[in-house]
Amino acid sequence: MDEVIQVKNKKFVVTATKAEHEDHNSYICTWSNRTYLVRTFVTGYEQALADYKTLKRAGINMAKICFRDDEKKVIVFDHFPEDDCLTQLSKGSLDDLYFEALFALYRFARFSKVALDWEPQNFMLRGTQMFYLPTKWEPLTEENRLEKQGIRTWFHGREGIDLLRRKGFDVSGLSLIQENAVNKSIVLTSVRFW
Repeated sequence: MDEVIQVKNKKFVVTATKAEHEDHNSYICTWSNRTYLVRTFVTGYEQALADYKTLKRAGINMAKICFRDDEKKVIVFDHFPEDDCLTQLSKGSLDDLYFEALFALYRFARFSKVALDWEPQNFMLRGTQMFYLPTKWEPLTEENRLEKQGIRTWFHGREGIDLLRRKGFDVSGLSLIQENAVNKSIVLTSVRFW
């Protein structure tokens, strides 16, 4: 029998486990012939809702909350079938469209003074827009800007290859880019899209 997560009077059938964390788990589920991302919380449910609201007000693209159950601490989001940016990076270098969309999203974050978790597994390109997948954020400081945290993991330099390896991707077919080439790519990309 399939595992079911009940949210109010709706029964979501679990088709896959997306992620398991200490404070919450994420599942791919179906209900009424539609696919959703369902997060069940052990702790942090109220904070996740508050963070979602803050990021939406800041203009950060995110999956829409479709349903929620405050009693059971479950949030049901729209599901995006596209691969996250880290999965795309595992297949080869990211093209300019990814960086153009990332820097467009970063403008909203800077204007609203919110710092996101800038690593590529937390983002997904949908059409021409970048979407942020988690709901966690912190106040923007000089130290947690995109230029200082995370941007290096978007390239096949040491940090990007290490992240891919840690997340279980096969990196044997990828060429390691030297640090000076990564630095040059970061500067050129920042100047071009900033």
